[in-house]
Amino acid sequence: MGKFRFNLALIFFIFLLPSVSSEIEINLEASKINYGAPGNAFIDAGANVTFNVTGAEEAESVLWDFGRDISGPNTRYSNLTTVSHMIYAEGRYDIIFTAFYEDDTYEIREYTLFVDYEENEQASVVNNEALFFAIAGSEIIMSLVLGYWTQQIRKEKVYL
Repeated sequence: MGKFRFNLALIFFIFLLPSVSSEIEINLEASKINYGAPGNAFIDAGANVTFNVTGAEEAESVLWDFGRDISGPNTRYSNLTTVSHMIYAEGRYDIIFTAFYEDDTYEIREYTLFVDYEENEQASVVNNEALFFAIAGSEIIMSLVLGYWTQQIRKEKVYL
């Protein structure tokens, strides 16, 4: 009977847990945005993104930490509930939002933003051709050197 009560208490706690936690949500607005798993978004480089938080109206103060300067010098941190940035640098941005309350408690929400940069097809082809010629040239030089040393070893008749 004791095990049954423990299971009921555990199930009750699990169902009660989501309703006890805060309703703070991070919302992103951009011209072209693709959402991945919860807490992840994908955008193209050069997009203007607005970060908005809801549910933090009772917070004494808030702090955004974008992990690095997101759109220029001194843009890593912000203490506004709505922040807009034009993001040019590709990469991963681990964004942390913290809401501080009067009773010295705080809530943290994390969001990951992936910024992608696509180069046009023509530049890609040019770069691939240059890489091909560089590799082919180095292989020709290496095979000439190897042939020369093979010939020298055969002349001397020195084998390892």
